[in-house]
Amino acid sequence: MFSFRQKIFLSYLSVFLLFLVFMMPVVTNWVHRIIFQAMEYRASEIIRNIKDAPNDEALIRRLKDQKCIMFFRSSIISDEHKVLYDSHTKRLLGPKFSQNYVVDHPEVMQAFREGIGYHEDYSQILNQEFSYFAKSFDFHGHTYVLRTAFPHEYVEEISQDFEFGFLGFSGFVLLMFSIMTWFVIHRLSKPIQRIITAITPYQGGDQHTLPAIDIGNVNPKDDFAKLAFTLNSLSAHIQNHIDMITKERNEKEAILESLVEGVVAVEDNMEISYSNHMASKLLNRQHSQIVGENFSELHQEQCEKLLKQCQEQNTPLVDTIEVYLEGKKLYLDIVVAPKKDDAGAILVLQDKTDHYKIFEMRRDFIANASHELKTPITVIRGFAEALHDNPNLPQEMQKEMTTKIMRSCQRMTALIKDLLTLADIENIPSSRLHECDIPALAEECRLMLAEVFPDAEVTIKTNQPEITTVADVDLLELALMNLIENAAKYSSRPAHIEVNIEDQSDSIIVEVSDRGIGIPEVDQEHIFDRFYTVDKAHSQKMGGSGLGLSIVKTIVEKHFGTITLKSKLGEGTTFKIILPKRSMHIN
Repeated sequence: MFSFRQKIFLSYLSVFLLFLVFMMPVVTNWVHRIIFQAMEYRASEIIRNIKDAPNDEALIRRLKDQKCIMFFRSSIISDEHKVLYDSHTKRLLGPKFSQNYVVDHPEVMQAFREGIGYHEDYSQILNQEFSYFAKSFDFHGHTYVLRTAFPHEYVEEISQDFEFGFLGFSGFVLLMFSIMTWFVIHRLSKPIQRIITAITPYQGGDQHTLPAIDIGNVNPKDDFAKLAFTLNSLSAHIQNHIDMITKERNEKEAILESLVEGVVAVEDNMEISYSNHMASKLLNRQHSQIVGENFSELHQEQCEKLLKQCQEQNTPLVDTIEVYLEGKKLYLDIVVAPKKDDAGAILVLQDKTDHYKIFEMRRDFIANASHELKTPITVIRGFAEALHDNPNLPQEMQKEMTTKIMRSCQRMTALIKDLLTLADIENIPSSRLHECDIPALAEECRLMLAEVFPDAEVTIKTNQPEITTVADVDLLELALMNLIENAAKYSSRPAHIEVNIEDQSDSIIVEVSDRGIGIPEVDQEHIFDRFYTVDKAHSQKMGGSGLGLSIVKTIVEKHFGTITLKSKLGEGTTFKIILPKRSMHIN
């Protein structure tokens, strides 16, 4: 692209060339017209000097006397078209010249008809081209013609000299005008150039704000100064508007990104125009790739169907879908709402997995609790009916039945106790929080285990003699005792149990390890679920209700801790508890 100044220069050059193209024929015509008028003037002057002659001989003598103002060649033709006199022909032809010679030259014939004639022709006598001019005049009642000639090469020289002079003068004028215009335009365009230079970095994306325009030492009342001031004012206004829009956009994006719900915006052609990170995560796509795609590429047919139906009906719609993310099943509530002016729709994804899990846990808990209570009740009822219907049963059989009834009652009591414990854990008052020494608590659990499993070997290791935290001592003791007791139950006699307690800068780590039967990998994910047991027959034999580890996990979480496990069949199990070293009030 050419600059403004280059365009001006090229425009002048184009105008100059067009001027020459159109003016050269005009100049040539002017030169011929000037020569024609000069020849007419000379011929008229000669005619004035000779037309008063009394006869032809006197006319010829007077014509010969006009040599000082005569053309290169001159002739007198009578009304009979005969040559009375020719300044060159008679001299060149000599005796061969005759006044009876009749001429029919074009310029002569034109002069007889119109009074003036002009023609350019080649002279065979003089061997050169001439410009002939003829003019008629009245001589004693007869029409005579004065024919003059001028060498055509002189006419051409005069034309060329005039044309070259005109061309040179025009070029000089144009050059001077161009230089003057160049300086004027340079002076006028300098502020514009400053404006362009100031704005170019913003236009190219090198700057994110419109810079202020400084046009130098220019009169403030100058139009360019006013233009710069207007642009600066407009720039400031636009920048404020851009900043406001950017701020609003960032705030909206921050709000949308902080939501735990996924938000996806689609255009009317189903192209995704926006997606927050949560939506990309729930749809299992990278955030940088999802925007700009067509929603059909996500392969979420149910969501796509709802989006199209929402736009067709122009009404919000809701539904629930199941998706798998990283091998886990998620339950998503989806809400689809149309945008204004049929500009697309908004899809909101709400992760309700925990809600559905709680619902399923409550359902499973009721079912499991009912099942666990139903079994001992059925046993008690059956034996009670047998005793009632058969009072004369042998003493040994009655004793066996009553023993089974008592065992079922004890199982029901333990189950109800665990259920009450779970309910109690959900609401721990702050009055029950006290400073607790974890190694001392572990020692108490070791002593209690010795009463049930006297042959069990429990080793307690610590990196500090005293490790304390704020907790509900009874609940923490219950959790630790459940882990140690489970380690003894599911280990071959004698059980070997290790309790490692480590004091770190901001947390306490408690590990309970055994060399027991271990837990299958498929069961490890559900081991903390309520009423979940790996071996039901063995658990019932040991008096387990399937709530022990669930109680442990609930207690740990209520103390803002975490519990994990590592286990391998035939080698043993290790439970790892991480507790904050200083706990706040538990809600």
